[in-house]
Amino acid sequence: MKEQVALQKILHLRYEELRIRNPLFSRRAFSKKLGLSAGAMSELFNGKRQVSLALAEKISDKLDLDPQERAELFSLFQKKRSVVRTDAIDPNYLQLSADQFRVIGDWYHFAILTLMRTKVFKSDASWIAERLGLSISVVTGALDRLKRLSVIAEDKDGRLRRSKTRYRTSDDVANISVRKAHSQYIEKAREALENLPVEKRDFTSLMLTLSPEQLPCAKEKIRKFQDDLSAELEKQPQSEVYQLCIHLFPLTKVKE
Repeated sequence: MKEQVALQKILHLRYEELRIRNPLFSRRAFSKKLGLSAGAMSELFNGKRQVSLALAEKISDKLDLDPQERAELFSLFQKKRSVVRTDAIDPNYLQLSADQFRVIGDWYHFAILTLMRTKVFKSDASWIAERLGLSISVVTGALDRLKRLSVIAEDKDGRLRRSKTRYRTSDDVANISVRKAHSQYIEKAREALENLPVEKRDFTSLMLTLSPEQLPCAKEKIRKFQDDLSAELEKQPQSEVYQLCIHLFPLTKVKE
């Protein structure tokens, strides 16, 4: 029963988080996001459906649970089958994995790193929170995470600095944390489209024809454009952080 209750709590928590962002988000939409029928979703919500490890794994993927959350949930299923060795899971390793997942998956980590490159940056959590529209607790947690991963360091005077000049995730990797990040970027773009005047943003789209075998070439040119634009715009010290998103995807059903 513990595994069923644990998954039920995760579902309720994630659903409420989505409802906070979008009050019109329904349970039917949530069931579609999870790839479940509305009836199955209702049974899971009310604790009336037996939960298997396979179902828990499917839901974990759909909800982008981090390694720590997955390990805790899946261990409940393992305990049903056999006694789990206490030394089988290294908590330090799980902490590191969860930190890496969060840094890539939550947009504000790279936003903080980029903000650190501006001429106006202050090594103060409240200042960072105000500039990015975040709570101080979220910023403090993010800074601690970045320090644990040695992505940033703090000198004796309390000033923060980046350990590397550039960071980039791998291309063409179906990584859950990368997918989560892109989902958040799309949501931030939607907010900007609705709330920012046109002179403070730029939204354009291009509809074109191409063959699937041309996709690697298109990706290569997009990466080069991003690097060239970044190099050109960052020749002098800047004061703001902008997010550039380029989405290339098929509108037609691709024939295999």
